[in-house]
Amino acid sequence: VDTLSGLPVIYKVGFELFMNGGAEVVRELVHRKSRVFLDLKFHDIPNTVARAARLAALLHVDMFTVHLAGGSQMVRAVAQELAEIPSLRPKILGVSVLTSFDDVRWAEVTRAMTNHAVDVSDSVTGLVEHATAWGADGVVCSAFELPSIRSNFPSLYTVVPGIRPEGTAAHDQARVMTPSQAREAGASAIVMGRPITESKNPRSVVESAL
Repeated sequence: VDTLSGLPVIYKVGFELFMNGGAEVVRELVHRKSRVFLDLKFHDIPNTVARAARLAALLHVDMFTVHLAGGSQMVRAVAQELAEIPSLRPKILGVSVLTSFDDVRWAEVTRAMTNHAVDVSDSVTGLVEHATAWGADGVVCSAFELPSIRSNFPSLYTVVPGIRPEGTAAHDQARVMTPSQAREAGASAIVMGRPITESKNPRSVVESAL
Protein backbone atom coordinates (compact mmCIF):
# COMPACT_ATOMS: atom_id res chain seq x y z
CA VAL A 1 0.00 0.00 0.00
CA ASP A 2 2.84 2.38 0.83
CA THR A 3 4.62 1.48 -2.40
CA LEU A 4 1.54 2.22 -4.52
CA SER A 5 0.73 5.50 -2.78
CA GLY A 6 -0.80 8.07 -5.13
CA LEU A 7 -1.81 5.60 -7.84
CA PRO A 8 -5.51 5.08 -8.74
CA VAL A 9 -5.74 1.69 -7.05
CA ILE A 10 -8.71 0.02 -5.37
CA TYR A 11 -7.42 -2.63 -2.98
CA LYS A 12 -9.13 -5.99 -3.30
CA VAL A 13 -9.60 -7.81 -0.01
CA GLY A 14 -10.43 -11.41 -0.79
CA PHE A 15 -10.69 -14.63 1.20
CA GLU A 16 -6.99 -15.10 1.96
CA LEU A 17 -6.37 -11.60 3.24
CA PHE A 18 -9.66 -11.44 5.11
CA MET A 19 -9.00 -14.77 6.83
CA ASN A 20 -5.55 -13.51 7.80
CA GLY A 21 -6.36 -10.00 9.00
CA GLY A 22 -10.15 -9.84 9.11
CA ALA A 23 -12.10 -6.61 9.22
CA GLU A 24 -9.13 -4.83 10.81
CA VAL A 25 -7.31 -4.96 7.47
CA VAL A 26 -10.23 -3.20 5.82
CA ARG A 27 -10.40 -0.61 8.59
CA GLU A 28 -6.69 0.09 8.26
CA LEU A 29 -6.97 0.58 4.50
CA VAL A 30 -9.93 2.92 4.93
CA HIS A 31 -8.04 4.80 7.66
CA ARG A 32 -5.26 5.35 5.11
CA LYS A 33 -7.86 6.85 2.73
CA SER A 34 -7.59 3.85 0.42
CA ARG A 35 -10.51 2.52 -1.58
CA VAL A 36 -11.50 -1.09 -0.86
CA PHE A 37 -13.13 -3.79 -2.97
CA LEU A 38 -14.38 -6.49 -0.58
CA ASP A 39 -14.42 -9.65 -2.68
CA LEU A 40 -15.96 -12.30 -0.44
CA LYS A 41 -18.62 -13.41 -2.96
CA PHE A 42 -21.53 -13.66 -0.53
CA HIS A 43 -23.88 -16.57 -1.27
CA ASP A 44 -26.29 -17.72 1.41
CA ILE A 45 -29.92 -17.30 2.47
CA PRO A 46 -31.21 -13.76 1.82
CA ASN A 47 -31.30 -12.54 5.42
CA THR A 48 -27.75 -13.72 6.14
CA VAL A 49 -26.32 -12.07 3.03
CA ALA A 50 -28.28 -8.86 3.62
CA ARG A 51 -26.85 -8.56 7.14
CA ALA A 52 -23.34 -9.27 5.87
CA ALA A 53 -23.82 -6.56 3.23
CA ARG A 54 -24.77 -4.03 5.92
CA LEU A 55 -21.60 -4.88 7.86
CA ALA A 56 -19.57 -4.41 4.68
CA ALA A 57 -21.12 -0.98 4.19
CA LEU A 58 -20.34 -0.05 7.78
CA LEU A 59 -16.69 -0.82 7.02
CA HIS A 60 -16.85 1.92 4.34
CA VAL A 61 -15.88 -0.33 1.44
CA ASP A 62 -16.38 0.99 -2.09
CA MET A 63 -17.82 -2.22 -3.48
CA PHE A 64 -18.39 -5.87 -2.62
CA THR A 65 -19.43 -9.06 -4.39
CA VAL A 66 -22.41 -11.41 -4.25
CA HIS A 67 -23.01 -14.49 -6.37
CA LEU A 68 -25.86 -13.84 -8.82
CA ALA A 69 -26.53 -17.58 -8.59
CA GLY A 70 -27.96 -16.76 -5.14
CA GLY A 71 -31.03 -15.57 -7.00
CA SER A 72 -33.36 -12.61 -7.07
CA GLN A 73 -34.55 -12.82 -3.46
CA MET A 74 -30.99 -12.76 -2.12
CA VAL A 75 -29.75 -9.86 -4.27
CA ARG A 76 -32.90 -7.83 -3.65
CA ALA A 77 -32.57 -8.38 0.08
CA VAL A 78 -29.07 -6.90 -0.11
CA ALA A 79 -30.27 -3.87 -2.07
CA GLN A 80 -33.15 -3.28 0.35
CA GLU A 81 -30.85 -3.55 3.36
CA LEU A 82 -28.43 -1.00 1.95
CA ALA A 83 -31.24 1.37 0.98
CA GLU A 84 -31.60 2.04 4.70
CA ILE A 85 -28.07 3.52 4.85
CA PRO A 86 -27.73 5.41 1.55
CA SER A 87 -24.79 7.57 2.65
CA LEU A 88 -22.65 4.46 3.17
CA ARG A 89 -23.98 2.36 0.30
CA PRO A 90 -21.20 0.59 -1.63
CA LYS A 91 -21.60 -0.81 -5.13
CA ILE A 92 -23.19 -4.25 -5.25
CA LEU A 93 -21.30 -6.36 -7.78
CA GLY A 94 -22.84 -9.58 -9.06
CA VAL A 95 -20.52 -12.49 -9.81
CA SER A 96 -21.60 -14.43 -12.86
CA VAL A 97 -19.23 -17.27 -13.80
CA LEU A 98 -15.77 -17.41 -12.22
CA THR A 99 -12.90 -16.83 -14.64
CA SER A 100 -11.29 -20.13 -13.61
CA PHE A 101 -14.01 -21.89 -15.64
CA ASP A 102 -13.71 -22.68 -19.32
CA ASP A 103 -16.58 -24.20 -21.31
CA VAL A 104 -15.51 -27.78 -20.54
CA ARG A 105 -15.36 -27.33 -16.75
CA TRP A 106 -18.52 -25.20 -16.70
CA ALA A 107 -20.33 -27.89 -18.69
CA GLU A 108 -19.51 -30.35 -15.90
CA VAL A 109 -21.28 -28.09 -13.40
CA THR A 110 -24.33 -27.28 -15.50
CA ARG A 111 -24.75 -30.90 -16.56
CA ALA A 112 -24.63 -32.02 -12.93
CA MET A 113 -27.25 -29.42 -11.98
CA THR A 114 -29.65 -29.65 -14.93
CA ASN A 115 -28.57 -32.66 -16.99
CA HIS A 116 -27.71 -30.21 -19.79
CA ALA A 117 -24.38 -28.65 -20.71
CA VAL A 118 -24.43 -24.84 -21.01
CA ASP A 119 -21.72 -22.60 -22.43
CA VAL A 120 -20.05 -20.06 -20.14
CA SER A 121 -21.17 -17.13 -22.32
CA ASP A 122 -24.83 -18.23 -22.23
CA SER A 123 -24.76 -18.54 -18.43
CA VAL A 124 -23.10 -15.15 -18.02
CA THR A 125 -25.63 -13.49 -20.33
CA GLY A 126 -28.55 -15.08 -18.52
CA LEU A 127 -27.35 -13.93 -15.10
CA VAL A 128 -26.33 -10.44 -16.20
CA GLU A 129 -29.72 -9.85 -17.82
CA HIS A 130 -31.26 -9.99 -14.34
CA ALA A 131 -28.54 -8.25 -12.34
CA THR A 132 -29.79 -4.66 -12.44
CA ALA A 133 -33.44 -5.63 -12.02
CA TRP A 134 -32.49 -7.50 -8.86
CA GLY A 135 -30.58 -4.49 -7.49
CA ALA A 136 -26.94 -4.98 -8.48
CA ASP A 137 -24.92 -1.97 -9.63
CA GLY A 138 -22.48 -3.94 -11.70
CA VAL A 139 -21.08 -7.35 -12.48
CA VAL A 140 -17.84 -9.27 -12.33
CA CYS A 141 -17.15 -11.00 -15.63
CA SER A 142 -14.30 -11.95 -17.91
CA ALA A 143 -13.20 -9.54 -20.63
CA PHE A 144 -14.50 -12.01 -23.21
CA GLU A 145 -18.09 -11.32 -22.14
CA LEU A 146 -17.55 -7.55 -22.11
CA PRO A 147 -18.51 -6.72 -25.73
CA SER A 148 -21.91 -8.34 -25.32
CA ILE A 149 -22.48 -6.79 -21.89
CA ARG A 150 -21.40 -3.35 -23.07
CA SER A 151 -23.71 -3.61 -26.08
CA ASN A 152 -26.77 -4.64 -24.09
CA PHE A 153 -26.10 -2.88 -20.78
CA PRO A 154 -23.92 0.18 -21.55
CA SER A 155 -24.32 1.79 -18.12
CA LEU A 156 -23.47 -1.35 -16.12
CA TYR A 157 -20.31 -1.14 -14.00
CA THR A 158 -18.01 -3.99 -15.04
CA VAL A 159 -15.13 -5.42 -13.01
CA VAL A 160 -12.88 -7.78 -14.92
CA PRO A 161 -10.66 -10.31 -13.11
CA GLY A 162 -8.07 -12.56 -14.70
CA ILE A 163 -6.03 -9.65 -16.06
CA ARG A 164 -2.42 -10.48 -16.84
CA PRO A 165 0.22 -8.19 -18.39
CA GLU A 166 1.54 -9.48 -21.69
CA GLY A 167 4.14 -12.20 -21.16
CA THR A 168 3.09 -13.20 -17.62
CA ALA A 169 1.67 -16.55 -16.50
CA ALA A 170 -2.09 -17.12 -16.50
CA HIS A 171 -1.85 -19.34 -13.36
CA ASP A 172 -5.32 -20.84 -12.64
CA GLN A 173 -7.24 -18.32 -14.76
CA ALA A 174 -8.78 -19.82 -17.87
CA ARG A 175 -10.09 -16.64 -19.54
CA VAL A 176 -7.47 -13.90 -19.39
CA MET A 177 -6.68 -10.61 -21.14
CA THR A 178 -4.08 -7.89 -20.87
CA PRO A 179 -4.93 -4.53 -19.24
CA SER A 180 -5.02 -2.74 -22.61
CA GLN A 181 -7.31 -5.38 -24.14
CA ALA A 182 -9.71 -5.12 -21.20
CA ARG A 183 -9.69 -1.32 -21.45
CA GLU A 184 -10.49 -1.46 -25.17
CA ALA A 185 -13.32 -3.90 -24.46
CA GLY A 186 -14.89 -1.39 -22.07
CA ALA A 187 -13.99 -2.58 -18.56
CA SER A 188 -14.86 -0.13 -15.76
CA ALA A 189 -12.20 -1.67 -13.51
CA ILE A 190 -9.74 -4.54 -13.75
CA VAL A 191 -8.45 -7.00 -11.16
CA MET A 192 -4.74 -7.78 -11.34
CA GLY A 193 -3.42 -9.61 -8.30
CA ARG A 194 -0.40 -11.90 -8.48
CA PRO A 195 1.45 -9.96 -11.21
CA ILE A 196 1.53 -7.08 -8.70
CA THR A 197 1.88 -8.89 -5.36
CA GLU A 198 4.60 -11.23 -6.64
CA SER A 199 6.60 -8.52 -8.39
CA LYS A 200 9.83 -7.08 -7.03
CA ASN A 201 8.69 -3.70 -8.38
CA PRO A 202 4.89 -3.60 -7.97
CA ARG A 203 4.65 0.12 -8.65
CA SER A 204 6.07 -0.28 -12.15
CA VAL A 205 3.59 -3.10 -12.86
CA VAL A 206 0.65 -0.88 -11.87
CA GLU A 207 2.00 2.11 -13.79
CA SER A 208 2.43 0.02 -16.94
CA ALA A 209 -1.26 -0.99 -16.73
CA LEU A 210 -2.60 2.58 -16.50
